[in-house]
Amino acid sequence: MQNATTYTNPSDYAAFISYRHLPQDAEVACEVQRAIEEYRLPQHVARAKAPAETTSHTNGISTETAASNNDAHSRQKRRPGRPTKLGKCFRDEDELAASHSLPDSIREALAASRTLIVICSPETQESPWVQREIEMFGQLHGRERIICVLAAGSPEESIPPILKTRMVPDASGVLREMPAEPLAADLRPEAKAKRKAELLRIIAAVAGCSYDDLRQRERVRKRKRIALIVAGILAVLGIICALALQASTANQEALIAESKTLAAASSAQFEQGNRIQAIQTALEALPVSEADHSRPLVPEAQAALERALLVNLDSTSPWSPFYNIQAKGDILQFVCLSKLSLICVLDDTGAIAIASARSGAPYLTLDLPSFLDDATGFDAEDWSIEATEEGTLLAWSRKHSDPLLCFEPGIGCLSWSIDDGGANSLAVAEDGATCTMARLEEGSLICKQIDLTNGETLRSLREDVPGANAIEERFPSCLSPDNAALYLGLDDRVIQASFKDETASVAAFSSRCLSGITSLKYHENALAVASAQIEGEGGITGFLAPWQVNAYFVGKDPWAASGTCDMNVIGPNNQWKALLDTPQIYGFIEDENITSVVCAAGRTFIVLDLATGETLYQKELSSVIVGLSVDYSNDIPFLPIATADGVLDVQTPSAAQDLLGLTNRTSTNYYFKEAIFHRQDGIMLAIVHPIDPQDQLIVYLLDPRKDDPAHLSLDELIERGREEVKRYEAFELNGAPHPL
Repeated sequence: MQNATTYTNPSDYAAFISYRHLPQDAEVACEVQRAIEEYRLPQHVARAKAPAETTSHTNGISTETAASNNDAHSRQKRRPGRPTKLGKCFRDEDELAASHSLPDSIREALAASRTLIVICSPETQESPWVQREIEMFGQLHGRERIICVLAAGSPEESIPPILKTRMVPDASGVLREMPAEPLAADLRPEAKAKRKAELLRIIAAVAGCSYDDLRQRERVRKRKRIALIVAGILAVLGIICALALQASTANQEALIAESKTLAAASSAQFEQGNRIQAIQTALEALPVSEADHSRPLVPEAQAALERALLVNLDSTSPWSPFYNIQAKGDILQFVCLSKLSLICVLDDTGAIAIASARSGAPYLTLDLPSFLDDATGFDAEDWSIEATEEGTLLAWSRKHSDPLLCFEPGIGCLSWSIDDGGANSLAVAEDGATCTMARLEEGSLICKQIDLTNGETLRSLREDVPGANAIEERFPSCLSPDNAALYLGLDDRVIQASFKDETASVAAFSSRCLSGITSLKYHENALAVASAQIEGEGGITGFLAPWQVNAYFVGKDPWAASGTCDMNVIGPNNQWKALLDTPQIYGFIEDENITSVVCAAGRTFIVLDLATGETLYQKELSSVIVGLSVDYSNDIPFLPIATADGVLDVQTPSAAQDLLGLTNRTSTNYYFKEAIFHRQDGIMLAIVHPIDPQDQLIVYLLDPRKDDPAHLSLDELIERGREEVKRYEAFELNGAPHPL
């Protein structure tokens, strides 16, 4: 690395790195320097003419930097197509003393540098030396070769103002200061792949070539490298196999080693949710039958097959990987169509992938933009999907100009659509026959109840509501059991819309709620509302935020339960993230003598008496709760739970909970972003969206064992494995009119 204090004779530099001498900025500067100096350009990359080959000016003296004839001759001798390095970078490692002018070594290095890289953070603008280095480089080479690298903060607060404008001649030739967008790269903490892409963007700018071209060349080079590695591995395996064939003993040992390796690979695939691949790999490690002696029987391979077939599971980890679902892009939302046993996944490309909940086999894909009359400006993040009890799928947008779409996923067709069907909330009736959409327009609330069989509007109302401004956001809502009233959580108020008297108003009881309503659920004659104070006076303090659950009754006094909860979760690389959609009401527990409401606030699991608000059960879990369901097993409340730290658990609000929790808790290898639960063929599935990878769902199932492995022969295991693979492949290739 070049140091200004040891600099004597400047040569041609690929880049001059300007930065504030702070730990984070210095770390990013070192990273950028290493990336540029160690990178070799792929073959045949089209490069722009380097600025170093033109005339530059230092202290008013014109200096010609064109390459000499000797340099040209050496370039001709260089082997064609050989990858070349970009050159050294100048990075001053010493704080500059207080002075009004740049040292000569810095000025000479700026003059000899082809590009200027400015490491930007909120503190950058406080450095006069960074400002002067930018001004000097701009005078010498112009601003077109100045690259901003964002190390921290937002672009608005971090990029120096001098780079946000430029002098442009107007129609009369007078230079005027106009806004400019400097070439920039983002090296704030991100995923590893994103960081590599940004470094490649910097390298492309320094090299003077197209980023897309360089990225494609890099991919080609990577594929060639992988091909060489694979060829090497295959060659090594060929040598091993050739040697193994020389003797029967060596052959047996090689087969045993191979079977153990395949067994380990099968176990790894099973942990990742690739159960069918795990079965296939385990079958490769086993003889074709008990009578086949061409391959020795390795106990590890048989155990791997038993595990993949769910007949030999770890008794200390009752949740087992079942399969995964791959989406085209990063997953935004997913729902389960229980009646059809299908899982529907919406990703950021606008595709809705539909897979079998029984096996994860792909069923079909719906391209959401193709169902719109005008897909201009389509943004998948504006859209949501909703499952109905009858097995239809609704797609709706928070943009009021977008349509409401109803699909029949079983046959992959659009049933009906409603123009201008965007809404701020959509609630589906429990019987799946109707849905109610609500939208806010300039002081008014508009509600429509829609027949899900044909899309016809059954009932509607429009009522002025104070503060109901036109805004394209999603708000929680729920319907009364008779579908005659809609309750909408609008910030700290509950809007009550009644179809019976065609009125809508702010419910008087909503004055008790906190600033942000996150969940509403109705049970018989009680409305339960969860809210949190996430901003303003009394909001988040440190890691804790106030939460509250209120219940309102017909002809009975309301109650409120409150507390504080941890709204922060730790993700990969110890990154912190605030979870602002807590608390949540997940359902109700029906008992002979009491009805209770189940809710979660941060990492706290709470069961409250619906009649009185008394806390019946409360427990602090290992991390923020991201999924919970209310179910029953032998009339005992059965509550599967997923937490952000990748733990799947089962809670029962009883005295035996602590003992039972020890045998129903499984730690996975992922961090969870969201999870839903689905009962399938008598077993419980946990459908989990991990933080990474964001384009996959991992599905686990709870204690599915039905067979004792000791009672199954090897032939029975092999036959069962082949049947599972055959059934999956047939479903994947051909699909079916109906997965049931």
